[in-house]
Amino acid sequence: MNTDPRDPKPEQAPEVAQPRPSRRSVLSFGLITIGAVGAAGYFLWPVLRQTTLSTSDATIPVAISMSGFSPNRLTARVGQRIDLQLINRDNSLHSDGGGWHQFAIDELGLDFMVAPLSESEISFTVASPGTYDFYCGVCCGGRANPYMHGQLIVEA
Repeated sequence: MNTDPRDPKPEQAPEVAQPRPSRRSVLSFGLITIGAVGAAGYFLWPVLRQTTLSTSDATIPVAISMSGFSPNRLTARVGQRIDLQLINRDNSLHSDGGGWHQFAIDELGLDFMVAPLSESEISFTVASPGTYDFYCGVCCGGRANPYMHGQLIVEA
């Protein structure tokens, strides 16, 4: 050890070489990272793809599947006739609910069922402005599933 006070450089400990990560650990880390990003994307996709569609005189297609409603936001005017074409994209092998889906708005007394791989057209009008939640309570966790919800926004 250097104890000479006149020497400006104190003695340094020898550098220890850091071991390089193995190929296996780098590959494992990469696969775990890709899996985590993929899982986050899968669960966030319904929220990130939120769409809004204004009703007009035409029938509006609304697709319903295990990943939710598309579009999941609709807008209309009070007293305007709302025509929806409900499209169920799931088949009867869907393990939860046998592939059936529902379009329900409790505040308006609406409750429509759509069979697997089929379409159904519905029409209704709303007399009061407000935001009305629609949902599918049949499968995929029912009303507790945040992806199986949407909003109908009715403006004055």
